[in-house]
Amino acid sequence: MTDDLLSIGALARASGLPVSALRYYDAADVLRPAHVDPATGYRWYTAAQQHTARLLARLRQAGLPVADLVAVLAAPHDATDLLARHRRRLEDDLAAAGAHLDAAADLLAEPGRGTLGTADLLAAVAAVRHAVGADPAWPALAGVLLHLDGATLRVVGCDRFRLAVATVPVREPSGPEVRVVATLDHLDRLAAAAPPPTGQVVLGARSLDLLGVPGDPADGAYPDYERVLRTGTTTAGVATRSLVAAAAEADDLVVLRLGGGRVRIDAPGPRDAHAFCRTFLLDAVRAARAEHLTLALDDDGSPLGVSPAGRPGDVGLVMPVRLRA
Repeated sequence: MTDDLLSIGALARASGLPVSALRYYDAADVLRPAHVDPATGYRWYTAAQQHTARLLARLRQAGLPVADLVAVLAAPHDATDLLARHRRRLEDDLAAAGAHLDAAADLLAEPGRGTLGTADLLAAVAAVRHAVGADPAWPALAGVLLHLDGATLRVVGCDRFRLAVATVPVREPSGPEVRVVATLDHLDRLAAAAPPPTGQVVLGARSLDLLGVPGDPADGAYPDYERVLRTGTTTAGVATRSLVAAAAEADDLVVLRLGGGRVRIDAPGPRDAHAFCRTFLLDAVRAARAEHLTLALDDDGSPLGVSPAGRPGDVGLVMPVRLRA
């Protein structure tokens, strides 16, 4: 008898309904198989049921509830009104979803705001500017990232060989967390504008106003700097003057050895796998703007962290140079 019937797999392929849906429609009394083998439990369907299954597949894809599916199959010639009502319901749902998406887009575009000191912002920009890149393949790195996160504005410069972060306290913050890249031209205009001692920053995807000096955000995506911000677990304190003096007499590549709270600068030895660019080290030290520094390093080729003592949120990272054998 099954020679003239379709297996549940064959019906699934012919109709576009998955086997799991056919089993569900059997249990829900929507589409019962013409024959069920009593020994194996296999379901078999007639060729005429193929048309019903194809109809169910279309109505299922349109989101028709099971009760309405049953009603359509029970009176297919009277289903016009039912389908029209479902169409209007879908159109209403689409209009409501569109309104919600528009509202969400407005929220995403809403700028972040806050009040801060002009001197603090200009000093932070100066502290990271040495690390700003100039690679045309990374246009965003040619600017300075302004990351407004609640009561803190992080000012970031990065050229992929070093990273500098300076923090600025923000009063009366409002709006979402925002990351915007300001061009160096915009920051130069800000410094030349002589803004008042305090002012508001407005940072958004389509708006950028720094203390009353407007500009356009730079194009391009800025890398996730926080992923590389972790510094080493071995730390040491050092006076800036002594570190600068020691580095000034060193070669272009130096090795820093931290131990017992002390710092020693050496020339790379035969057992050293990594070293640091002396110029980049001095740039990070001078940008820290502090009499005493905290250095952080691991012996696994990780970056060297340079932070002002007492300001751990401000950090300069110097990437290591791999030494050839």
